[in-house]
Amino acid sequence: MSFEDLPSDWPARVLDDPVLTADVVDLVVSDADRSAGALGFLLCRPGGTLAQPVMVGDLDREDPVDVVTRMVEIIADLPDTPGFVLAIARRRGLVDDADRRVHQRALEACEGAGLTLWGTYLATHAGVSLLPVAAGLVPRTGAA
Repeated sequence: MSFEDLPSDWPARVLDDPVLTADVVDLVVSDADRSAGALGFLLCRPGGTLAQPVMVGDLDREDPVDVVTRMVEIIADLPDTPGFVLAIARRRGLVDDADRRVHQRALEACEGAGLTLWGTYLATHAGVSLLPVAAGLVPRTGAA
């Protein structure tokens, strides 16, 4: 699947379907973001539809875990933004321990801020993959 497979009504759909959301991440995360390395925060409206993607690049200068921490604090203060989808963008590779640390930080920060994390995805030039969540650590869903 890819962004070319998105249904025409995708902007009105909730980002709780991993296949649809992976395609949206594929659309939003550019080749340049994947080449350079970036974090994408797909801000959601109440109900879980995409409101606005925000990309944070230049990650060579800062630990992505710290970027997630700061962005969650910012997102928590935004009106009508109860959560987001996180996209980790890089050139290539499979999910690794660094991705898992970023994902875990996002889960913890969202829990502390009362935000919904609709999912974390790795976007590379080869495609988009959902990072799994261990039993008992299911992210909050169903934004108010």
